[in-house]
Amino acid sequence: MKLYLKRNTTDEGISFNVYDKNENIVFNAVSSIDSSLKMSIESRSGEPFSMIRLNTLLFTYFTIRCRRHFYVLVPCVRDTFSFAIYGSTYRFTGNIITGSFIMTNSNGECMMKMEKTLTRNGDEAFELEILDSDHKMFLISSAICAASYQVIAEPNAPGVCC
Repeated sequence: MKLYLKRNTTDEGISFNVYDKNENIVFNAVSSIDSSLKMSIESRSGEPFSMIRLNTLLFTYFTIRCRRHFYVLVPCVRDTFSFAIYGSTYRFTGNIITGSFIMTNSNGECMMKMEKTLTRNGDEAFELEILDSDHKMFLISSAICAASYQVIAEPNAPGVCC
């Protein structure tokens, strides 16, 4: 399944829209407008399926509540970018500069590919190829965390290393 993730710059804060191949909005990721980043991912009908929160207590990390599961994604920035994911056996790695990421399972099989691309209108977006439909909501939520991290991270800010 191919989807496209594009930042919605008309809203305040950080928000994203997820489109299908015909450029129809499938999901919205809407953030709250306060000092912390809380993002609700909703279907087009407004039904929430995931909640993302950016936490910055001692270090920066994301939490995802999705389908009665709780995940913690800790950004690890070294030569490559990755999320240490607690609550799942998946591994998210890639290159933040090129915008190319991959999510694999514990056997090394690809579950999702995420690549920076341009839309038909020339807008910057991410193409998501989701290969594990059973965990689609978690994979979309993880992709939104990576895209949000790119928005909030300063280019020379040290990340949390694993």
